[in-house]
Amino acid sequence: MARKSRRARPRTSPRQAAASLRRDAISRTLLAKQVQGRLKAFGLSQTMAARIVDDAATQMSRLMNGHFAEFSADRLVKMLLRLGSDVTVTIKHAGKLGRRGKSRIKVV
Repeated sequence: MARKSRRARPRTSPRQAAASLRRDAISRTLLAKQVQGRLKAFGLSQTMAARIVDDAATQMSRLMNGHFAEFSADRLVKMLLRLGSDVTVTIKHAGKLGRRGKSRIKVV
């Protein structure tokens, strides 16, 4: 029987990952560090954390080891919600067109 070849996911270089994180409108780095902080505060193992946030233990390992570029902001927010954190997004419109908006995240 012929063996199926598994196609490896293309790897991003550290430089590409850093550039990706710099372009974020909502900082994945800040969100990921908040998830890390909550997991450490609760003293959860990677296996238990994975069950709570409904993800794989290997992904928790990637997160805890700083591979933030592999996680979308949406995915990180869902993790925070499952860990009991409240996440609020506020949109404030400018009075006139032509002014570039700003993105801010406030951790309370």
